[in-house]
Amino acid sequence: MGKIIDIEKIASSLKNELIAKSKALPPVSLASLQFGQSPDAEIYIKSQKRLAKEVGVDFSLYQLSDKISQQEATNKIKELNQDKNIDGIIVNKPFPEGWKPEEIFAAILPVKDIEGVSPHNLGRMFYDSLTFTSPTVLAVLAVIESLNVDLYGKDVTVVGFSTLIGKPLVLLLGQKFATVTVTHIATYQKQKLPFYIKNADLLISAVGKPHFIKGEWIKEGAVVVDVGISKKDSKIVGDIDFEPAIKKAAFVSPVPAGVGRLTSLFLFKNLFKAKKICS
Repeated sequence: MGKIIDIEKIASSLKNELIAKSKALPPVSLASLQFGQSPDAEIYIKSQKRLAKEVGVDFSLYQLSDKISQQEATNKIKELNQDKNIDGIIVNKPFPEGWKPEEIFAAILPVKDIEGVSPHNLGRMFYDSLTFTSPTVLAVLAVIESLNVDLYGKDVTVVGFSTLIGKPLVLLLGQKFATVTVTHIATYQKQKLPFYIKNADLLISAVGKPHFIKGEWIKEGAVVVDVGISKKDSKIVGDIDFEPAIKKAAFVSPVPAGVGRLTSLFLFKNLFKAKKICS
């Protein structure tokens, strides 16, 4: 029987670090933009606002209509870029239909892009010269580090190839000399996904489909990090079918109160980094 990864221990340590940094810095401010109404965005924004209060950050929410044009939204972002009282900028998805997310992200000044979504910050990963990267990616790496996993030569399977989670993880884990396999919808459709998972010393899944990864696919003694979050029978669950997986794996991260618990904390860690860069 494996162990559940102690996310709360990581979160508590990180929050204490953020509170200490907040006290040591001049006032820190965060601008969060929302376009229209979205239950998912509002949950994330509520988390931002709560954590800002806990760690001593000035939080400003800019609620814009989903009827505005993409150019008007870009102009607002550029206005915040020039505001010396704003240290970090978040643009909350979803965006109105027809918008091009990459153009919205490109409008954010790289030194205020605390989610690591701008082309500039994404590109710096290729040179092993990070300014900011996705808080979710940082959360995954922190979970792995907490277990003292030696990644050198380890077989790692990443399930999901998104621009902000899967792709950065493949690159950053490769830079740590892990042997990384990336899997995606084609791997699943060709019925090859179980093969790659069964060979993984470290499995990271970021799909967002309930219990998508079956317990019998897990390699004996593997470390499993579940990034996915979705609902099943009115309950929040992850990608991993947890109960059978924990019987085979050495460690499994929980859902809820797992990687997502750390994501907002790393968002604020990036914010304090931005403050130091801009000061």
